[in-house]
Amino acid sequence: MSMISGMAHDYVSAAGRHFRDAGVLRDQERWDNMGYLSGYVAECGVKAVIEMAGIAFRRHLPQISRDHLLLAADLSLAARRYPIDLDPDLKAIQSDWSTDLRYSKTGTLSKPDALRLCGLAEGV
Repeated sequence: MSMISGMAHDYVSAAGRHFRDAGVLRDQERWDNMGYLSGYVAECGVKAVIEMAGIAFRRHLPQISRDHLLLAADLSLAARRYPIDLDPDLKAIQSDWSTDLRYSKTGTLSKPDALRLCGLAEGV
């Protein structure tokens, strides 16, 4: 049996791990992978808020809307304990990021593009 097959999701932990790893990649000027991980920071951050509301949610970043985040934050007492940006720029992240970045040619993301994605993800 695979170790990960029955593993519970921990979106808060995953978002933090991906964000720290993106920082390591930034320090090494590895812009493509930094930008790629930034999308997962955003996805995990939004899913963490939704999960706090007790909503089973398995959509991925391209299918997540601001309305999902607002509803979850409104329903969740736990989410109200933390400062949450209820208007993150999800559309900007969704338009500039894709899981297909993992297959892109090295150098596809410029330094400014990767830093922008990371900044947007941090805002989530």
